[in-house]
Amino acid sequence: MITIVAHRGWSGEAPENTIAAFKLALTNSDIAIIELDVHLSKDGIPVVIHDHMLDRTTSGRGPVKAYTLEELRQLDAGSWFDPQFAAERIPTLEEVLQLAKGRCKLHVELKVMGDEYKGIEEEVIAIIDRHGMKEMVVLSSFDHDSMKRAHEIDPSIRTGLIFLGKPTLLVEQLRYTGATSVSMHYGFVTPALVNEMTGHGMDMGVWTVDDPDILAGIIEEYPDMRITTNHPDRVLRIVRQDSITS
Repeated sequence: MITIVAHRGWSGEAPENTIAAFKLALTNSDIAIIELDVHLSKDGIPVVIHDHMLDRTTSGRGPVKAYTLEELRQLDAGSWFDPQFAAERIPTLEEVLQLAKGRCKLHVELKVMGDEYKGIEEEVIAIIDRHGMKEMVVLSSFDHDSMKRAHEIDPSIRTGLIFLGKPTLLVEQLRYTGATSVSMHYGFVTPALVNEMTGHGMDMGVWTVDDPDILAGIIEEYPDMRITTNHPDRVLRIVRQDSITS
């Protein structure tokens, strides 16, 4: 069965990584997971935004890490998408956890680059633990050292690695870091790779798929795939159409 992951919330219909996008995703029980991105503010608070720079999705300028949480709260994080979302602000990770608790699983990507956010793993895990949500959350990152640190801090929290390409020694990388989940750009996924990952007990997923034709092909070839998308409704239409015609 296809697992639908709402990328940065339902970001095809609301500004990404905002409470509006997360609330919209929570309205549909067919969405199994919400994906979001986390940086640290200047005062060390985990905040939910994708880019390292504020410019694209907020009224601010410059790096996220240059602003305190209070300063980030003053920024408009919705008007770039549509003026009706002008009241949207950059949420904290804690706010999203509170919103999703008992309702939906979360994939939390740590936007780590080298030593940019020292201590982010400890801070994020502490917040997740404080809210009793370790069973509902998977941490992930392109930075494998970050996920290794997270696993060493708390081996009970699930972690995953994200890849753009198809690396060699993939299973070895996952085992080295303690990760049990792999997310890969859909263009690099093959049946042999999927069989290898599932054979080793790894959870497999593809990102970020929005084109209806590509979605239909993935759903047909990999009926148990985890699919990250900005448009969950497109996945649902294809799945429902397939169930009608089968």
